[in-house]
Amino acid sequence: VGMLLTSPAGNDLPFDEVLCEQGRNFSNKIWNALRLIKSWEVDSEIKQPAHTKTSVDWFDARFNQTMGVLEDQYSKYRISDALMLVYKLIWDDFCSWFLEMIKPDYGQPIDRETYESAVNYFEKLMQILHPFMPFITEEIWQLLKKREKEESVMISLAPVSEKYNKNILDNFEFAREVVIAIRNIRKEKNIPNKDKLQLKVKLNEEMGSDQLFDPVVQRLCNLEPIQYIPEKEEGALSFLIKSNEYFIPVSGSIDIAEEIRRLTQELEYSKGFLKSVMKKLDNDKFVNNAPSEVVELERKKKNDTEERIRVIEDQIGTLKAQK
Repeated sequence: VGMLLTSPAGNDLPFDEVLCEQGRNFSNKIWNALRLIKSWEVDSEIKQPAHTKTSVDWFDARFNQTMGVLEDQYSKYRISDALMLVYKLIWDDFCSWFLEMIKPDYGQPIDRETYESAVNYFEKLMQILHPFMPFITEEIWQLLKKREKEESVMISLAPVSEKYNKNILDNFEFAREVVIAIRNIRKEKNIPNKDKLQLKVKLNEEMGSDQLFDPVVQRLCNLEPIQYIPEKEEGALSFLIKSNEYFIPVSGSIDIAEEIRRLTQELEYSKGFLKSVMKKLDNDKFVNNAPSEVVELERKKKNDTEERIRVIEDQIGTLKAQK
């Protein structure tokens, strides 16, 4: 696996034992995922919670999106790229996000519908990984469900790409950024994960206003129900996703000087990014020759960044007024 991941078509492969460690770590990740799922107690009486239903719908879309790209990679004999695609789907999407999103509270059972969805997707993942790792995938495929003696992953019908909801993938990326931002704040401010936080949101743009992933964010970040507010929250820790403003009220006073420093850095970065976008849009050759969707994407980046700069400058002004 390690060798295949670093051997794109047409290139020589400088061997390193670290590559074998990468394959070993990947194997361990898969075994740990199986161990986690098999440790859950299943309760058929429990109704599927909103956050797990959304999580299942998201992974279904993510899986089918990846399958479409995977089929294209195989058709071009890009074997290394195909493996990397499967690797990321399993390690990042399934293990790091999906299982974290659906796992029940410690000592609590999981509903049967979510459990069976997790097992079914694990089964499909072993099918698409099987050509690269035949032995571990066969073993896990057999352990996931009760099989007949003659059944084998090697002769099972491989999954194919099906229609999926593209909007849910965009909404998840937005929610993922919110989760990462909140976790970073906990780390920076030494706020224990067991402490529940409030999250208040001031929407400045349409994107991200879909509240589908709110239960997922609430669970992953240990939040009270998320509130949507018309005005900014004074005296709270804050961060931006696109131009939407997020506020976390905390007990005690915040370090205003440190917040101004952080926002100033973010402002400088945003201005630099806007400058690079404007350089493209001011280039007539780029505007006239680039595909219309590419030009439109750059214009959207310009509008988003300008709004982001406005919001940051507003936040800095508010904080300076409190000093």
